[in-house]
Amino acid sequence: MKFTSKRFKKPTLLSAAVYIFLLTLVAKGFFLFANQHPSKAKLLYVQGIIREVRLGGDGKSTSFLIESDKGTYRYSSYYGKVWPGMELIQPGDRVQVIVERDKLNKNEIITGKKYYIWELIYNDQVVVAYNDVRDLVEGTEATVNKYVNGILIASAIFLIFAYIRKSSILHEK
Repeated sequence: MKFTSKRFKKPTLLSAAVYIFLLTLVAKGFFLFANQHPSKAKLLYVQGIIREVRLGGDGKSTSFLIESDKGTYRYSSYYGKVWPGMELIQPGDRVQVIVERDKLNKNEIITGKKYYIWELIYNDQVVVAYNDVRDLVEGTEATVNKYVNGILIASAIFLIFAYIRKSSILHEK
């Protein structure tokens, strides 16, 4: 049985442009979804005991395994940042955190729920302040958004160019 289909033909400039444009649209949608953070009032408040400390740096994530009445889960700082004072926190210490659930955790069934820290209080001292995290996250996401928008514009221009080229080739024939 001979299996031929138009989908398996040699890709054209136009089909490549369409695929690239669709990929960038998906990336923009993914970015918009990930960029939606709840207000401080809608974040989760957790009070618990530290069971494990993993300080970040050099590209590694900073995280705490915290046991609370809600269960034992991993709580990480955004972008693996080590905030001053985190190095003092040890297993057995009590902390209070305001967190956001990692809604993009594709391995949640295997690894369990994960959360991002928006505020961390240790020994009645604010180690990580909500406003500082908000500024960090918004600044980083604004930079990423510029790149995503640039790639989206470039792919749209490429798509238009490929369409005009194909139309002119068909028109000449």
